[in-house]
Order: sequence, then structure tokens, then C-alpha cells
Amino acid sequence: MLAALRGVSSVVVLLAWMVLGDAYLRLVVYPLVILWPRRRVQMTSTFFRGMSHGILFCMRLGGARMQRSGVVSTASPVLILMNHQSLLDIPTAGLMSSPLVPWFVTRKRYQYGVPSVSLCVRLMGSPVIEPRDRKSSLKTLKLAARALEHGMLVFAEGHRSRDGEVQPFHTAGVISVLRERHMPVCLIVTDGFWSARRLIDFVLSVGRIRGETEVVGVFEPPAHDDALPAFVEGLRERMVAHLALMRRRRAGDALRESA
Repeated sequence: MLAALRGVSSVVVLLAWMVLGDAYLRLVVYPLVILWPRRRVQMTSTFFRGMSHGILFCMRLGGARMQRSGVVSTASPVLILMNHQSLLDIPTAGLMSSPLVPWFVTRKRYQYGVPSVSLCVRLMGSPVIEPRDRKSSLKTLKLAARALEHGMLVFAEGHRSRDGEVQPFHTAGVISVLRERHMPVCLIVTDGFWSARRLIDFVLSVGRIRGETEVVGVFEPPAHDDALPAFVEGLRERMVAHLALMRRRRAGDALRESA
């Protein structure tokens, strides 16, 4: 009962944080962006980081434990691939990126109506797609790759995993981006979040979150486009292998603690 109450309280605080953040974004950040458009990326990155720290703090209030390892350099264009387990993946990846928060590819339904998120997406210039419209989505990703100056985060699985395992990749978008813009690919693997994949899940599951997120490495894509499908599939295999390694390591730590 106490754990459930703690979870509910943390979600209430989180929702209040999102509403307050939305007000600050509209009343402070947005006017500053209009006045100094050249600083738009820096100001929205700063806002995003602040909101992300607050979101993860709210989760810790509910009993979640989370740790991050590694940094993604966004000083130059980089494509970031990450497995997708929960709504916390984006703020986590954002806090692991420096000096700027990456664009994150998002669905059209998040473009409007979500406090703190929707306007931030638009101010950041993140690519907005409708997966059911494949042709338009690929075109949007190509244009984003062409304009990219820092980093872009893509969840190649397309959906949050229901069981924590890495799902098959939807490779067309990743391949299109790399064909349009030859750039390094940074791989991030996260685990321990899938039990709270939806907002409603946080109420009952936030106290059980034991999340770990690690930067696996940076990989150069092949020079020839014909080799890109195998390259992307190889990245998925690395992701699967590293997820298994993280779980073995966590199981070993648990055994040593209980000994």
C-alpha cells in the first residue's frame, strides 16, 4: 500500500512539473527564442535538460533507481540509435548527450496538446512523422538528415517493447538517413524500464524501476550504400548482445549481494 501511494504521489508531482514546465516554456523560453533566434537550439536544449532532470527526480521520489554510463557527443552530426522501453528513454538519452540535446523523431500525435513536450518538439525542430504514411515519413527523415547539425535520436524498433527485449528494426528510416548523410552512429542500450512503458504503468510500477542506460560505442557506416542494410542489422545484433551482457552482470551483482 505504501509503495502504491508513493508511486501515485510521484506521478502527481510529475504531472504538476510538466504543467509548470509548459508555462515556463511558453512565457519565458518561447519569447526569448523569438528575440534571439540564433540561440534557439541552446535555449531549448537547456530547457529540455532541466525538464528531464525534474522528470527523473520525480521517478526517484517514487522509488525508482536509475543510472547512466557514457556520453554522446553532439558537437557534430551523429545518428543515435537506442532500444525503446519506456517514456523515460528520451529524457535519459537527452541527459547523456553533450553539448546539445539531440532531435528525437516523434509521432504527429505528440506535436500538439502535450504539456512541455509539444511546443518543445516544435522549437527544437525535431522531425515529426506519421508512420502509417511511409513515403512522407521517409522524406521527412531525409530532410532532417540533410539539415542536421548536432544529433538525432531514432528508435528503430518503432514501438516501446512490451517485454524488454529488442524488437525487430524498421530499417528503412535508418538506412534513408545514412544514405542522405554519411555520419557516425552512436548506440545506446537501456534496460529495466519496460515494466513502466506507459504513463499509467508508473502508478503501480515506478517503485520497481531499476534502470540502467549505457553508451555502447560509436560506429562508422560503410562507404557504399549497398552495405547499409547489413550494417544496420549488425547494430541491432550489438544492441541485443549488450542487453544480454547488462542482464548477466546485474544477475551476478544480485547473487553477490545475497551471498
